[in-house]
Amino acid sequence: MRHPLALLLLCISLLAGTSAAQLVMVTPPQVVLSKGQKVQLQAYLYQQSGIAKIVTNTSTWTSLQPTIATVTKTGLVTMKGTGSATIVATYQKTPGYGTVWNQFTPFISVPPSTASVGNIQHVVFIIKENRSFDQYFGTFPGANGATSYTTHTGQVKPLGHTPDKAKHDMGHEWTDSHSNIDGGRMDRFDLETQCSVNGDNLCLTQLYQSDIPNYWAYAQNYALADAAFSSVESGSYPAHLMLVSGSSQTTVDNPRSSIQAQWGCDAVAGTNVPTMLSNFVVSSTFPCFNVTTMGDLADTAGVSWKAYTSVNGQSGYVYNPFRSFSTIFNSSDWTTKVVTESDFITDALAGNLPALSWVTPPAADTDHPPDSACIGENWTVQQINAVMQGPASQWNSTAIVLVWDDFGGFYDHVAPPFRDQYGLGIRVPWIIISPWAAQGVYHTEIEFASVVRFMEETFGLPSLGGADAIANDMQDAFNYTQTPLQPLVLSQRQCPAGAEDTSVVDPDDLDD
Repeated sequence: MRHPLALLLLCISLLAGTSAAQLVMVTPPQVVLSKGQKVQLQAYLYQQSGIAKIVTNTSTWTSLQPTIATVTKTGLVTMKGTGSATIVATYQKTPGYGTVWNQFTPFISVPPSTASVGNIQHVVFIIKENRSFDQYFGTFPGANGATSYTTHTGQVKPLGHTPDKAKHDMGHEWTDSHSNIDGGRMDRFDLETQCSVNGDNLCLTQLYQSDIPNYWAYAQNYALADAAFSSVESGSYPAHLMLVSGSSQTTVDNPRSSIQAQWGCDAVAGTNVPTMLSNFVVSSTFPCFNVTTMGDLADTAGVSWKAYTSVNGQSGYVYNPFRSFSTIFNSSDWTTKVVTESDFITDALAGNLPALSWVTPPAADTDHPPDSACIGENWTVQQINAVMQGPASQWNSTAIVLVWDDFGGFYDHVAPPFRDQYGLGIRVPWIIISPWAAQGVYHTEIEFASVVRFMEETFGLPSLGGADAIANDMQDAFNYTQTPLQPLVLSQRQCPAGAEDTSVVDPDDLDD
């Protein structure tokens, strides 16, 4: 803790903010209606304490597209036309969003496969933070990218250029995600929380190849997925649960607490996380789940695994993906298989990678605004170089999946397909690196549970029974008959002046 007083003041200011203290949710969040049909929506106020109360009759209801759907002052929606309409419930100046559609954006599936069995012996799942596909790869040749955006008034404008060290965070959790998507129009990013500070329009900018040349090199030499979506229409916490359990465990947002960064079984008493149950009731729970994870499945089957991540006391501990699962946290796995991320390079160079690896960086290396994309890219290159510079037999049987956990508030133009009431969320960058990757742009719709399913199929593990049961499995991103692709060992870059993390506290440890 470098500056205790500054940290205290920062925490107080964050806790004082409305967005940190309360959340308004409209349920059901998405509904299909035919013309003339009606649905009663509910509005819930979720408070910092974890208390959720119905505020349907005391909220102000509006339809952003009244020619398509109307809403009464008590939340009764009538479908008037074709298309989609975003319905807003505002309580004490805090908005919540729901959507009614004639037809959901379809989820496109492909047949499952087990082609990876025997060909892939190591799956390395690297998870970075808070970038959209258009923000990193909107100008990538052959990919479904964009270089312009649409405002809420219908104007089309060019995306600006993101500085390497983005100056601030932006809204990217449940509320902003649902507003941004706007029934598939993807046209309300300009209204997003902190989209623009002092006129910088940061959320409406993108990076170019020259800004992230090594990420682009991986995309050019292996497989870049341009239809990859976050599993949940929200931010980091539900996404990180999905990475190892195939489910968001009904959570829809980040944990709330009297102390920041309480994201797991060791959270202080009173910590809570918003949930939406299958009957659309909003509630809360302590962020510790007694459910089966991929680690548990692997243990039972005798399949080796490790999570190379931040452990208690290290920066980036909020992103430790097994911290919220009592089956791991309260077992010997917590000290033997959940290890510091610095062990990854050692194990990879020595050829000692387990069958399954989850890898998350320290906070300053996550790519999370306001951290430097260049510094984050350098960390990623170090991890991937270690795999490529390890024994050839290890590289020849490895699949590296490099993803970003949510869109981070940055613009993306592709409407997410509907899987269920939790997602899918806004599109994220995703690169598949392997000797057997089908080189080029990969267009199959995938999500984080796709990696879970790929792990299950590759190592003969049973399904966790969540989103992994229906997610596309990425098997069609590989070609085991091709001439194997060679390792691409890259050099560290000299980052722009001022790229280093100089804040009094790592912002990732306070928010996602």
